[in-house]
Amino acid sequence: MSLFLRFKKDYFNYLISIILPAFIAGISIPVFKHLLGAQGYGSFSIYYNAVLICNAITTTWITQSIYRFYPSNNNKELFARLSIALSCLTQVICFVPVLVFSWYLKNTLVFGILLCAAIFTISLQFLYMAIAQSSFLSRKTIYSETIRAVTYILIAVTLLLFTHYNYLYVLFIAVIVSFALSIVYLRRQTSVFFLQIEKDPVDPIAELSLMKLARRFFNYGAPLSMWIVFAYLLSYVDKILILKNLGPEAQGNYQAIFDLLSRGITVLISPIIISLFPLLAMAYEKREIIEIRQLVKKIILFELAGFALATILYWWFGANLLFLILKIPNTDTYRVMGFLVIAGTFVWQLAIVAHERYVLKLKSVFLLAMIVTAFLTQLIFYWIFRKSGNPLLYPAGYLFSAFMYLLLVSYSQITVVVKSLFVPYKALFCKR
Repeated sequence: MSLFLRFKKDYFNYLISIILPAFIAGISIPVFKHLLGAQGYGSFSIYYNAVLICNAITTTWITQSIYRFYPSNNNKELFARLSIALSCLTQVICFVPVLVFSWYLKNTLVFGILLCAAIFTISLQFLYMAIAQSSFLSRKTIYSETIRAVTYILIAVTLLLFTHYNYLYVLFIAVIVSFALSIVYLRRQTSVFFLQIEKDPVDPIAELSLMKLARRFFNYGAPLSMWIVFAYLLSYVDKILILKNLGPEAQGNYQAIFDLLSRGITVLISPIIISLFPLLAMAYEKREIIEIRQLVKKIILFELAGFALATILYWWFGANLLFLILKIPNTDTYRVMGFLVIAGTFVWQLAIVAHERYVLKLKSVFLLAMIVTAFLTQLIFYWIFRKSGNPLLYPAGYLFSAFMYLLLVSYSQITVVVKSLFVPYKALFCKR
């Protein structure tokens, strides 16, 4: 099966695995906004994104290493067990500082425990998802993600309507239980898969201890883990600044617009990234460089066509529908804000595709330097226009930082293309 055919098969499986829970999550955004109000919804989003940033620090270096090194190891089960053990050890080490900080922040031990439990379950679920995706169990992710999304909504809405607990406690309890159920399902499915494949008794990974594997993962994955942190910050710092400068009502409305539009686009695009990297890692190990380039070019063209279509639909009727659902004033400012979110999301997804070649070449430190540069340019952008008072400043800053990252990771390729344009003229000049 060619790379593109395998990609299409996995893409549609991952699309289904994302579109069902994303549809449920899309419904939940206006529901939670109505139940909690703009201020309550914005507050939970701030804490939940902070949990995801902690998750990036503790787990991404392991999951990214699984994606990259899994194809080159024949003893998949042993590789997975060592990876899981390493993740659990990392979570235990990080438990105390997270607990102390969150306890200090909210002055309650319960909230700190809930945050730690949320980080642990989300991290473990991401780990099992990475193993399942690297094993090309794309169909199984449909069920695991549906289980997670449905149970989260049911638990959260039920507790919000019929109990008087703090809404932050309720939502994080729903997060913990839903991710835990997904872990149980994925663990079962990967165990069945490992029983069905042959094990190589002389697999080099069998000679590795947990500490050796940790060093191997850390050298490659630690920069990528910090990369994820700054990637989150690109779409996080704008929410903090709009809360600080314009107040909770504006931040809650912007958060709702960002969540619904960005998640809606991600429903269609994220399966590309999810199915792409395991295929690229496998093809790279086989040195199928030409096939990799052809696949990446097709994906970039598809994403550009998707951006054009999304733009047309948004200005045609999407904006009116969006503000009707979210009960946000249908003003020119909010309409342009929504378009900037769409543009920033598509540019970011293009950048992710472009940077995969550095991931394959293990140049994770380079990618970290590029994302830090993009984040710093975003902060400079906000500082330059800090006195404008225009709400469009914040989505514009996100778009600007995404474009800067795309430019930085594509610089060498752009240089090659530009140079190739001047080759005929250079030859003509040399003849003269």
